[in-house]
Amino acid sequence: MSFRLLLIDDDEIFIMMSKFMIKESDFHPSPLSFEDGLAAADFLKNNYQPNDRYVIFLDINMPKMDGWEFLESIKEFANPSNTFVFMVSSSTDDEDVAKACKNQFVLKFMSKPILTDTLIQLKEMPELKQLFKDGK
Repeated sequence: MSFRLLLIDDDEIFIMMSKFMIKESDFHPSPLSFEDGLAAADFLKNNYQPNDRYVIFLDINMPKMDGWEFLESIKEFANPSNTFVFMVSSSTDDEDVAKACKNQFVLKFMSKPILTDTLIQLKEMPELKQLFKDGK
């Protein structure tokens, strides 16, 4: 079983560092990156396949479409059983954390940056473990 990894963040440095950590931890060989939620939502809407798996690292504050609006937009076509979102933000606002935890797609709220150790731990989550057992 393969999966697509999407990085959605308007911070170029965060994207660059995250791609390095993702490859370093053998999390995914070729993540796709988007600088706003609208571009990512459009990509998913046009490419979403019910039998594929999607892991998404999503920022909250972005231009054009923020993380909350992105989550709302994918409800039209995506399914939480194959679309796994990690909110990755510099925000430590308790309301953001609570809101993320209530969303059907969000598995976890994480603080920036994404570290290799964190990615290794994510591989062991029950929702993702099968993705790595079967290979990418």
